[in-house]
Amino acid sequence: MSLKITEITATKPVTNEKLTATVFLLLIFALFTSLFIKSNVIATESLTAYRTNAVSGTPIFKRVNIVIDALDTAVNSATPEKTYFIEAYGLAQLAMDKKIIPDPNYGALYKTPYGQITYAAQEKQLDGYVDQVRQLENSLAANNIPFLYIQAPFKLPDAHSQLPPTVTDYSNQNADQFINKLTAANISCFDLRPLLAKSGMTQNQLFYNTDHHWTIDAAFYSTAQIVQKLNRDYGFQIDPSLYDIGNYNRTTYKDFFIGSMGRRVGRIYGGVDDFTLLTPKFKTYISLTEDGRLLPRGAFEDAVLSKEYIDPNAPLDADRYAVYHGDNAKLRFENHLVDKGKILIIKDSFGIPVYSFLSLGVHEVRAVDMRLFKSNVAAYAAEFDPNLVIILYNADGFSDQMFDFHM
Repeated sequence: MSLKITEITATKPVTNEKLTATVFLLLIFALFTSLFIKSNVIATESLTAYRTNAVSGTPIFKRVNIVIDALDTAVNSATPEKTYFIEAYGLAQLAMDKKIIPDPNYGALYKTPYGQITYAAQEKQLDGYVDQVRQLENSLAANNIPFLYIQAPFKLPDAHSQLPPTVTDYSNQNADQFINKLTAANISCFDLRPLLAKSGMTQNQLFYNTDHHWTIDAAFYSTAQIVQKLNRDYGFQIDPSLYDIGNYNRTTYKDFFIGSMGRRVGRIYGGVDDFTLLTPKFKTYISLTEDGRLLPRGAFEDAVLSKEYIDPNAPLDADRYAVYHGDNAKLRFENHLVDKGKILIIKDSFGIPVYSFLSLGVHEVRAVDMRLFKSNVAAYAAEFDPNLVIILYNADGFSDQMFDFHM
């Protein structure tokens, strides 16, 4: 008797690894499909950003970096449900107690002992920027227009105690060298950093936890210091009571703001900031012209504030900081209750609250942003004929674009 053996082949079960891989591939396929559908939007946004940032004369290698950054930003904005990916990644970093987060834009982001998210500024070559400021100052002097460079801070006033030992932040070193070079060239400077260090405000009161900007309180305090400087050294007669914090309403919105750094690591990892709005208690009447378009005049909170940024229904990652009216190529504030004082400010984003508060004390403030303003600044100043031209940049504001005055 022979025994017949029948071979039976069992169906192999689907392993967890295969299931995970399948789901992951499906997600990747869905993501790329969505991005393909939005390819026209991505291309348009990338091209707009490139044209804004790649000024005439920009070297080819820098143009390549600008293209990469513009494309990265456009793809990120078009990615569906990207917030969930960011939050999941942030949760994983928090679970591992990571203080360093790799980032394609900044190289890395860091969580400091103060619970703040920041990046480290790179070392800059400054001689060319000194030459450009000297050229601007000479052109202004030819028209009897005084000039002042104001140094705003960066988020790391004491980087050695906030960053890992192997990481160097060059923001203060860059700013110190720049001020020294300007002073050696007999160009007037005013450094806000030591004044803020003596202000009594803590690191968390000076800067947002999730954003690179100074807080509205720090900007207001700095504006008051600038006003004292203008009255003392430049012949202005600005009423100092206009910069007494007791003459301002304070509205604090709790858990209301996720800044540019926080958006990159998620709210689970970086947290959410409170946002404080300061508005004058005293009577105001201001008109504002935005890139040549006259807006309705009225009280400060109606004429100057961009209230859509503090709408409770706006997304949590709305740029609350821009409520003080930024960013534009050219702004003109006219105070109809003050008849003296004209100032032109060449500014970065740290200047947004400053020019708005400063408009309360003088008749006219004009502000230009060299990332967007493409005309000759000296010629514009000669036409305006201000009592003073100010450059106000933060300590990581050193770039070719910010010092190209189109002269």
